[in-house]
Amino acid sequence: MHAQIITYQLNDISQAEYLKQMVEPDAPIIAKVKGLISKVWLADIEKNSFGGFYLWESKSAMEDFMNSDLVKAVVSRPYVKNVSSVDYEVNQSASLITRGIK
Repeated sequence: MHAQIITYQLNDISQAEYLKQMVEPDAPIIAKVKGLISKVWLADIEKNSFGGFYLWESKSAMEDFMNSDLVKAVVSRPYVKNVSSVDYEVNQSASLITRGIK
């Protein structure tokens, strides 16, 4: 199991348009990505920081996603800037105890 945090900022787009142009159409597509266990959408409107916490079946599933046409399309959008990705191995034993995973 592997975890990933992707963050980005928005440029010249309203919250309503961001939801309409990116979140609503992308969520069903991302839900179907092979190897994705879950994605939690993140938003700090005051700091203009957005992104997601992803839980993957494996590091290779995450890498396949990061090299996909979907990710290339998202990061090429003119209103998405300063994209960052950090990934981590998941300590499954401890995460089971703290209800981080089932």
